[in-house]
Amino acid sequence: MIKKPHNSPSLFSSLSEMLNSSHPLYQLADKIDWEKFDTAFEPLYCRNNGRPGKPIRLMCGLLILKHLRNLSDESVVEQWSENAYYQYFCGMQEFTPGAPCASSELVHFRNRIGEKGIELIFQESIRVNNEDDDEHHHDTAFIDSTVQEKNITFPTDAKLHKKIVRKVLEIVQNIPLF
Repeated sequence: MIKKPHNSPSLFSSLSEMLNSSHPLYQLADKIDWEKFDTAFEPLYCRNNGRPGKPIRLMCGLLILKHLRNLSDESVVEQWSENAYYQYFCGMQEFTPGAPCASSELVHFRNRIGEKGIELIFQESIRVNNEDDDEHHHDTAFIDSTVQEKNITFPTDAKLHKKIVRKVLEIVQNIPLF
Protein backbone atom coordinates (compact mmCIF):
# COMPACT_ATOMS: atom_id res chain seq x y z
CA MET A 1 0.00 0.00 0.00
CA ILE A 2 1.26 3.48 -0.81
CA LYS A 3 1.10 5.89 2.03
CA LYS A 4 -0.27 9.27 1.13
CA PRO A 5 1.61 12.28 2.46
CA HIS A 6 0.04 13.94 5.44
CA ASN A 7 -0.92 17.53 4.74
CA SER A 8 0.61 19.32 7.68
CA PRO A 9 0.01 23.02 8.08
CA SER A 10 2.76 25.25 6.78
CA LEU A 11 3.92 28.58 8.05
CA PHE A 12 1.60 30.19 5.50
CA SER A 13 -1.52 28.31 6.66
CA SER A 14 -4.15 30.17 8.60
CA LEU A 15 -3.52 30.27 12.32
CA SER A 16 -6.77 28.46 13.07
CA GLU A 17 -5.54 25.46 11.02
CA MET A 18 -2.02 25.59 12.38
CA LEU A 19 -2.68 25.87 16.13
CA ASN A 20 -3.92 23.39 18.71
CA SER A 21 -7.57 24.16 19.37
CA SER A 22 -7.32 22.87 22.95
CA HIS A 23 -4.77 25.53 23.92
CA PRO A 24 -6.21 27.88 26.62
CA LEU A 25 -5.59 31.06 24.60
CA TYR A 26 -7.20 29.53 21.53
CA GLN A 27 -10.29 28.63 23.53
CA LEU A 28 -10.39 31.98 25.33
CA ALA A 29 -10.23 33.86 22.03
CA ASP A 30 -13.38 32.06 20.89
CA LYS A 31 -15.27 32.80 24.13
CA ILE A 32 -14.74 36.57 24.23
CA ASP A 33 -17.39 38.77 22.62
CA TRP A 34 -15.05 40.94 20.51
CA GLU A 35 -17.98 42.74 18.85
CA LYS A 36 -18.78 44.34 22.18
CA PHE A 37 -15.43 46.14 22.10
CA ASP A 38 -15.84 47.19 18.47
CA THR A 39 -19.25 48.67 19.21
CA ALA A 40 -18.09 50.50 22.32
CA PHE A 41 -14.78 51.88 21.02
CA GLU A 42 -15.54 52.60 17.34
CA PRO A 43 -17.08 56.03 18.09
CA LEU A 44 -13.73 57.06 19.64
CA TYR A 45 -12.06 56.90 16.21
CA CYS A 46 -12.33 59.46 13.42
CA ARG A 47 -13.32 57.89 10.08
CA ASN A 48 -12.10 60.41 7.56
CA ASN A 49 -8.84 62.00 8.70
CA GLY A 50 -5.57 61.06 10.32
CA ARG A 51 -3.63 57.85 10.25
CA PRO A 52 -5.79 54.71 10.40
CA GLY A 53 -5.89 53.21 13.88
CA LYS A 54 -4.88 49.71 14.80
CA PRO A 55 -7.74 47.18 14.91
CA ILE A 56 -9.69 47.37 18.15
CA ARG A 57 -9.48 43.59 18.67
CA LEU A 58 -5.69 43.74 18.39
CA MET A 59 -5.38 46.50 20.97
CA CYS A 60 -7.92 44.94 23.38
CA GLY A 61 -6.27 41.55 22.93
CA LEU A 62 -2.85 42.99 23.75
CA LEU A 63 -4.24 44.64 26.90
CA ILE A 64 -5.88 41.39 28.00
CA LEU A 65 -2.69 39.40 27.33
CA LYS A 66 -0.65 42.01 29.19
CA HIS A 67 -2.74 41.54 32.34
CA LEU A 68 -3.26 37.82 31.86
CA ARG A 69 0.50 37.15 31.65
CA ASN A 70 1.53 40.02 33.97
CA LEU A 71 3.73 41.65 31.32
CA SER A 72 4.84 45.17 30.56
CA ASP A 73 3.68 46.96 27.41
CA GLU A 74 7.09 46.39 25.82
CA SER A 75 7.14 42.68 26.68
CA VAL A 76 3.67 41.90 25.39
CA VAL A 77 4.44 43.62 22.06
CA GLU A 78 7.75 41.76 21.79
CA GLN A 79 6.26 38.37 22.67
CA TRP A 80 3.35 38.90 20.28
CA SER A 81 5.70 38.71 17.30
CA GLU A 82 7.06 35.37 18.55
CA ASN A 83 3.86 33.68 19.73
CA ALA A 84 1.28 32.41 17.24
CA TYR A 85 -1.29 31.90 20.02
CA TYR A 86 -1.01 35.58 20.97
CA GLN A 87 -1.60 36.49 17.34
CA TYR A 88 -4.63 34.22 17.02
CA PHE A 89 -5.99 35.63 20.27
CA CYS A 90 -5.69 39.16 18.85
CA GLY A 91 -7.60 38.23 15.68
CA MET A 92 -4.82 37.66 13.17
CA GLN A 93 -5.51 35.16 10.40
CA GLU A 94 -1.88 34.47 9.46
CA PHE A 95 1.38 34.51 11.39
CA THR A 96 3.13 37.88 11.27
CA PRO A 97 6.78 38.01 12.39
CA GLY A 98 6.83 41.78 13.00
CA ALA A 99 5.63 43.76 15.99
CA PRO A 100 1.93 44.69 15.85
CA CYS A 101 2.51 48.23 17.10
CA ALA A 102 4.84 50.32 19.21
CA SER A 103 4.44 49.76 22.94
CA SER A 104 3.53 53.44 23.36
CA GLU A 105 0.40 52.82 21.26
CA LEU A 106 -0.99 50.70 24.11
CA VAL A 107 -0.69 53.77 26.36
CA HIS A 108 -2.50 55.91 23.77
CA PHE A 109 -5.22 53.25 23.41
CA ARG A 110 -5.74 53.06 27.20
CA ASN A 111 -6.03 56.86 27.31
CA ARG A 112 -8.47 56.81 24.38
CA ILE A 113 -10.86 54.25 25.88
CA GLY A 114 -10.52 55.69 29.38
CA GLU A 115 -11.52 54.15 32.66
CA LYS A 116 -14.92 53.05 31.37
CA GLY A 117 -13.29 51.17 28.50
CA ILE A 118 -10.93 49.36 30.86
CA GLU A 119 -13.95 48.48 33.02
CA LEU A 120 -15.72 47.08 29.94
CA ILE A 121 -12.74 44.82 29.20
CA PHE A 122 -12.66 43.77 32.86
CA GLN A 123 -16.41 42.99 32.84
CA GLU A 124 -16.01 40.82 29.75
CA SER A 125 -13.18 38.88 31.41
CA ILE A 126 -15.39 38.30 34.46
CA ARG A 127 -18.25 37.13 32.22
CA VAL A 128 -15.98 34.67 30.42
CA ASN A 129 -14.51 33.34 33.67
CA ASN A 130 -17.93 32.87 35.28
CA GLU A 131 -19.47 31.27 32.19
CA ASP A 132 -18.60 27.70 33.15
CA ASP A 133 -19.26 28.06 36.89
CA ASP A 134 -22.11 26.18 38.48
CA GLU A 135 -24.53 27.78 40.95
CA HIS A 136 -22.49 26.67 44.00
CA HIS A 137 -19.13 27.92 42.70
CA HIS A 138 -19.09 31.03 44.91
CA ASP A 139 -20.23 29.18 48.05
CA THR A 140 -16.73 27.98 48.90
CA ALA A 141 -13.61 30.05 49.40
CA PHE A 142 -10.19 28.48 49.31
CA ILE A 143 -7.57 30.41 51.23
CA ASP A 144 -3.90 29.67 51.03
CA SER A 145 -2.52 30.81 54.36
CA THR A 146 1.03 29.57 53.79
CA VAL A 147 2.15 33.00 52.66
CA GLN A 148 0.29 35.05 55.26
CA GLU A 149 2.11 36.41 58.24
CA LYS A 150 1.19 34.60 61.42
CA ASN A 151 0.06 36.47 64.49
CA ILE A 152 3.01 35.22 66.54
CA THR A 153 5.38 37.40 68.46
CA PHE A 154 8.67 36.22 69.77
CA PRO A 155 9.69 37.04 73.33
CA THR A 156 12.12 39.88 73.77
CA ASP A 157 13.85 41.12 76.89
CA ALA A 158 11.54 44.15 77.15
CA LYS A 159 8.40 42.01 76.86
CA LEU A 160 9.66 39.56 79.47
CA HIS A 161 10.58 42.44 81.81
CA LYS A 162 7.09 43.96 81.50
CA LYS A 163 5.49 40.57 82.12
CA ILE A 164 7.56 40.01 85.25
CA VAL A 165 6.70 43.49 86.59
CA ARG A 166 2.97 42.90 85.96
CA LYS A 167 3.03 39.54 87.77
CA VAL A 168 4.94 41.00 90.72
CA LEU A 169 2.44 43.85 91.00
CA GLU A 170 -0.46 41.35 91.00
CA ILE A 171 1.20 39.37 93.78
CA VAL A 172 1.90 42.50 95.84
CA GLN A 173 -1.67 43.76 95.47
CA ASN A 174 -3.11 40.41 96.54
CA ILE A 175 -1.02 40.19 99.76
CA PRO A 176 -3.24 40.91 102.76
CA LEU A 177 -2.15 43.76 105.00
CA PHE A 178 -1.83 43.08 108.74
